[in-house]
Amino acid sequence: MPRYKSTYQSISPLRRLGLTTLALASLLASPANAADTPAPDFPAPREISATADAPKPTGTLRLPQAISLAIESSPELRAFAWDAQSSLARIRQARLWENPELEYERENFGGTGKFSGSDKAESTLSLAQTLPLGGKRTQQRKIAELDSQLADWDYHAARIQTIVTVTHRFVAALAAERRLELAKQELELAKATEQLTQSRVDAGDASPVELSRVVVPVVTAELALKRAERLRDAAYRNLSLSWGERVVTFTDIAGDLDAVSPAPSPDTLAQYIGDSPEVARWAIEISSRIAERHLARAEAVPNLRGRIGLKRDRESGDEALVLGISLPLPLFDRGQAKAQSARASEASARSRQRATELRLESQLGESYSALANAYDEATAIRDRALPAAEKAYQGTQFAFKEGKLPFLDVLDAQRTLFEIQESYLQALEDYHFAAATIESLIGRSLADLPN
Repeated sequence: MPRYKSTYQSISPLRRLGLTTLALASLLASPANAADTPAPDFPAPREISATADAPKPTGTLRLPQAISLAIESSPELRAFAWDAQSSLARIRQARLWENPELEYERENFGGTGKFSGSDKAESTLSLAQTLPLGGKRTQQRKIAELDSQLADWDYHAARIQTIVTVTHRFVAALAAERRLELAKQELELAKATEQLTQSRVDAGDASPVELSRVVVPVVTAELALKRAERLRDAAYRNLSLSWGERVVTFTDIAGDLDAVSPAPSPDTLAQYIGDSPEVARWAIEISSRIAERHLARAEAVPNLRGRIGLKRDRESGDEALVLGISLPLPLFDRGQAKAQSARASEASARSRQRATELRLESQLGESYSALANAYDEATAIRDRALPAAEKAYQGTQFAFKEGKLPFLDVLDAQRTLFEIQESYLQALEDYHFAAATIESLIGRSLADLPN
């Protein structure tokens, strides 16, 4: 007889059970099951580790800096990053085996007759383990991994939305700054006209009535300047709130609001709708629903439960190993409802994917129309209307100085000039708003697309 066999037999049955238990536990956690080994600890995303005490912007602020600050400091993006951490933890959890169960059973004691007392007592110590069948663990891991991908897409979508929001606020601040400049220019012109009228009245070339008329435009311009200053300050504060700062620390902003270019064709834009995170996530969502359907099918296969233990007779002192298996009988619950629910969820995901595509295509069409209209209006005003209005105002102002036109003509020309300048500024603002929205819908910059 081999030596190792006699050595094993010399070990007490209780120690044999302990060795058997350790061997089974070691087998379940051994490197041979590499696919089931928990993943190593994962690092925290950069957005989570970003501190709230990031350097505050000073001096001149530009759009890329504003976007970077908002992404690093956004509480919403931090929440999505933590969701990604949670999904990674669920992947680790799905890779773990169920815990084995240690069972102890004592029988044939405390009864009547020969079973009174504990002389006839029998004790059983065993270890039980559930062994999932049907590929359940594979599908559970797959669902957890797909959920992690969904969390990544949701974070990406939220990040793009943050960029769009900051861009809109930055453009609004640029426009507010330009409106403030126009208000200052309007006040300067109104005061210059007032001084010119005063000179003509003093020289006897104009009636004092005209002097009373020019006071109203000056007062109106002063009020407009104060309103423009308040709107600029509000736009700056709103922009600063994008990165959670209630106090404006930068002095001014810089950006080319006049930079406009023709929009790509609608067909060119439409082909990139599938790149939007809102659409792309549904492919993962559908795969997850399919995996849930496969899991429901796998759960219809009952799990096997194995048990190994040691039984000891107190009266004789004899000991023996106990082996057992159990398998539920799928007579009533065969997972029919779960499978039906999974199929319905898959169909729902496909319908929602199509609904999302149609919704984004509709938004893209509206944004494209807004972009094209704003571009046409901005270029027409810039190239034709604005030069004509400036020339008309200069001519009227010169004629007024010569005493050839009344003040009302000057006021009318001035009002026309500022209305055209405001229309031009509004067209530029609408253009950049629409451009940012389109870029969020197609998931890429318009500058990278062919016209």
